[in-house]
Amino acid sequence: MKPQEELEYLKDFIQLTEHQAQKRDDLERFLYRNNKTLLIDADSLLFNVAHFHLDDDSELDDNYEEFLSQAVEIANHIEDNGYEIEDMVYFFTTCKNNFRKELYPEYKANRPVNEITQFVKVLKRYTILRLEDEGIKVHYSDTLEADDLIRPESSRDTIICSIDKDLKQIEGCHFDYYKKKTGDIDEFLEPIRAYKGFSFTTKQEGYEMLLNQLLVGDTSDNIKGVVGIGKVKAKKLLAGRNNFGKLRAVYEAYNNRKQLETNIKLMKL
Repeated sequence: MKPQEELEYLKDFIQLTEHQAQKRDDLERFLYRNNKTLLIDADSLLFNVAHFHLDDDSELDDNYEEFLSQAVEIANHIEDNGYEIEDMVYFFTTCKNNFRKELYPEYKANRPVNEITQFVKVLKRYTILRLEDEGIKVHYSDTLEADDLIRPESSRDTIICSIDKDLKQIEGCHFDYYKKKTGDIDEFLEPIRAYKGFSFTTKQEGYEMLLNQLLVGDTSDNIKGVVGIGKVKAKKLLAGRNNFGKLRAVYEAYNNRKQLETNIKLMKL
């Protein structure tokens, strides 16, 4: 739901819960100023480009232009929804000395090294160099991932553009640029796809998401949660508790406290 729509939805309530009132206030502060900076989690865009161009004879320069084209398409869509874009900042994961790997050597060990990942690695280096040469703002680090770098840059004047669920820990406006099928077809009988679009995360929602991930784990990053707890059970376990109660429920679910401490360091942004 777009922030404007969610605010109007909340205003229809005669009486709001404490969390709803907080979300209303957060949305009003976010919408107070129109000019926004896009914080772009750029790795997934590079994978999109790599998938499209892997088997053709295109040059790295052509791939770079396609990367920029996709970023501009996202920005144009956001502007069409009523926001004036003041700036665009790109974030990349380049860390050779990822602190999470030191904590847990199996972190992301389930991700294969193949032709496309090798191509993305080369394309990423080239893209960063081109962006820097053109004076475009780029963030990357030897030890931190793009997610970690985005958090301190986030504010009420930014929109986080990513398909990564982990970033929903961060309070503020999010734009999911993953394109899903709409069920319609175009004039060439091809399926029409649309961005997943906007959502807005409060500080409370970000906190609850982290606790939920601690319980169920994160298969995409090869992080194990609590055995026997899935999404449904985790939701029931956290429901109806205050923040201390939710945290206590997570602690009590873990038999191995060392694993919990490690998972907090691995998952928390």
